[in-house]
Amino acid sequence: MVSILYQIKKLQKKIQKWDKFGIVPNYSFFAPMPLLSDYRIAYKITNREEQEWEEVPIYIDFNFFRTFWNPFKYYNKGLIDSCHFLIGEYHALENKKVIQLSIFYLNILSLIADFLKDKTKEIDDENTIRFSIISSKGMKDIIIDKIIFASYNQIV
Repeated sequence: MVSILYQIKKLQKKIQKWDKFGIVPNYSFFAPMPLLSDYRIAYKITNREEQEWEEVPIYIDFNFFRTFWNPFKYYNKGLIDSCHFLIGEYHALENKKVIQLSIFYLNILSLIADFLKDKTKEIDDENTIRFSIISSKGMKDIIIDKIIFASYNQIV
């Protein structure tokens, strides 16, 4: 009942006085600026030959059980936030090459390296990785909207 009352703006400050540990949840069903598209991460291994771009699966299919138990939720939110913050940082920088030192850039690069280890793809010293962040719509029938960010060649 308190959780429902906490959603009313006028009552939030009063309830916060009693909720010293911040355990009453605040659900934001309607964000002030919701994302209108999804981020997808694609990569390719570059060496002497160009290879095709492949997608890193960062979304899992919905099932009813996920309504009650979804440990993947925070992992997925962290990746989406990393993409969002990386894009913001990139646009704010004058020297664009400095983006390679960003924690968000390195986080996404680390995700791809772990993904490639799991797929047992061999990466030798001559190979480098490129990744891109792509805006898309739809879960089943994916419509690519645009490429938002493309990385430099990185040795993993």
